[in-house]
Amino acid sequence: MKPWIAVAVVLVLGGLTCGAHAGLKALRRQAEKGSPQAEFQLGELYQYGVGRPDHLIRALVWYDRAAPHVPRAAVLAKRIAARLTPSERRQVAALASPRLGPPR
Repeated sequence: MKPWIAVAVVLVLGGLTCGAHAGLKALRRQAEKGSPQAEFQLGELYQYGVGRPDHLIRALVWYDRAAPHVPRAAVLAKRIAARLTPSERRQVAALASPRLGPPR
């Protein structure tokens, strides 16, 4: 999915004003419930910094969660992982391993 599509998803889900925050919250709730498509879209939002700061570590966590069901997520996860430092990879592992909750 292209970055502009992720922007469109947020705008459609939440509107153009502060409703975008509500759309992002709805997307996060879906991802937290295990929706692979929502996990993938949240990964894109983190990767491209749409609605959230650009945060490759959190993007990778969400892509890893979506990867078993969304082949494109697996491809993007590999690309991001290749760009991260060992310290950043440890941060990803810390966020992903406990599975006590979604990355914030």
